[in-house]
Amino acid sequence: MASTTSTATTTTVPLSVINIDGDIPDIDNQLPLLPSPLPDPHSDFIHCTPPEAPTYRAFSVFLAGSIEMGKAINWQRHMSYYLQHLPLTILNPRRGHWDQSAKPSPSDQTFRTQVEWELDALNKATVICFFFDKNTLSPVTLLELGLWAKSGKVVVCCPEGYWKGGNVRLVCERERVPCVGSFRGLVPKIVNMLREKGMEIAEAN
Repeated sequence: MASTTSTATTTTVPLSVINIDGDIPDIDNQLPLLPSPLPDPHSDFIHCTPPEAPTYRAFSVFLAGSIEMGKAINWQRHMSYYLQHLPLTILNPRRGHWDQSAKPSPSDQTFRTQVEWELDALNKATVICFFFDKNTLSPVTLLELGLWAKSGKVVVCCPEGYWKGGNVRLVCERERVPCVGSFRGLVPKIVNMLREKGMEIAEAN
């Protein structure tokens, strides 16, 4: 009888692929402690990331803000915990892994897919919340704020110390965009805007 040898197959991740969804030390305590216990997730809460097409509930929040290839604190995950008790879609552009070999060019399919996912989600979102990590430059976030400041669906958190904080605050002042200096202050601004857009949310006890 001939003997057979079974060979296990493994998937090798290219060296160019990095995890941009890891824990980054919050050296300036920009994020508050998470509530304990965490609120129970609503049955209609869903957290969507690229490249898969989002599933949209009646209301959605786009998390526009600092990523910088995983150098920014993971404020997006923090925010999703604070909002998970609501019946909505979180649109989070911070995908788990990114191929650094992708070129920032319309001809690069990986790059194009990411940017088009973000543009479509920004357009469809009920609310766009911006968070500027004070230790990043975040040029794409600045670009997106310029695109959407007049939309009537934007709230902003810009901590003291962000390098273009003066520009951000003046734009928000001009366009009457709610702007706060802390993550803790950003959460109620999102909830208030969702109420303005028609979501029924019980007042906190």
